Amino acid sequence: MDIKQMIYFKTIVDEGTISKAAIKLHMAQPPLSMQLKSLEKELGVSLLTRGKRHVTLTAAGKLLYKRASQILGLEELTRHEITNISCETLRIGITSSNSAIIHEDKVINFIKNHPNLNFRIKEGPTGEMIDLLQAHEIDIGIVRTPYNSLNIASIALEKGPMLAIGPKDMINDHMNHLIDYKDKPLIIHRRYQSLITDYCLNRLSFNPYIHIQSDDCRTSIYWALTLNEIAIIPDTAEPLINSSLKAVTLKDKDLYTGVAVVSRLDDNLSPIAKEFISLFE
Repeated sequence: MDIKQMIYFKTIVDEGTISKAAIKLHMAQPPLSMQLKSLEKELGVSLLTRGKRHVTLTAAGKLLYKRASQILGLEELTRHEITNISCETLRIGITSSNSAIIHEDKVINFIKNHPNLNFRIKEGPTGEMIDLLQAHEIDIGIVRTPYNSLNIASIALEKGPMLAIGPKDMINDHMNHLIDYKDKPLIIHRRYQSLITDYCLNRLSFNPYIHIQSDDCRTSIYWALTLNEIAIIPDTAEPLINSSLKAVTLKDKDLYTGVAVVSRLDDNLSPIAKEFISLFE
């Protein structure tokens, strides 16, 4: 299995059919089909199910597609870095609830002080950022605790509370414990469902009504504004809140979560990556 075969395979999946992939690759269809058969024979598995209108990935095909995308992305980045050696690239992964962190003055000044440094920012859930880190698709992650810490080096930042946000006529400063929202439909990030539910059941003796789950704090904020409901989000997401909403800090200590700046354990980080991480030490 070589890079060219990965390109052929990924193009077939992206285009949906072998014929469309052949056009994309500027080659005839029979040789492309032979390359796919050769790859399947080498690996000893079926990678695609051929349909009349499009191909469907098998379980093995899904894994190969994921790995091929990672390898080809890394190859492209390496080519870019080598041909643009004077311009380093720092790849950072960050969760939506932490996105305000990269807008802090110390980060802005870091960017301004390194005019030849290119930044590539990826956003997503903590689990996805950890996967990208371990796959060498990002250099540094800024994530929420807890997470799979295997082979991960981290700098833990101070833990912070959750916020309840909602319309100003539904929420006030005295509603500063989760029990105050016992009878209200809640909007929460999927990541905190078990944390909130377990706390309510085991400590407050009620089952919270979770109306909407999302994978992005910005989505939770949007629905709180649109539906006139209450969203529970980490305090680091406060800068994302619309001015039409009110935020109240919850005093429930069991709901405190932390932020961590993570990198690969025993990895040879570049000097510029180490300098960025030092901003948070």
